[in-house]
Amino acid sequence: MNKTSSDESDARDRLLAAARERGTSLAALSRLIGRNAAYLQQFVARGSPRHLDEPDLRRIAEFLGIDAGQIATRKTY
Repeated sequence: MNKTSSDESDARDRLLAAARERGTSLAALSRLIGRNAAYLQQFVARGSPRHLDEPDLRRIAEFLGIDAGQIATRKTY
């Protein structure tokens, strides 16, 4: 079982909420970044991967119209 910090869990929750608010699915966002449809569902539900790659994080945030820091599971530099 993966252990995630509260901050990481909060970031995943914010990603899910932002997707719902925008009217899109995690599967659609996964395809947007060139991943399989289950990629972000696994990220949110299982915590795997633990962190999103920077380019993926930025592309998702841009599409959702939010700051990447809101959905980052680690500090971005």
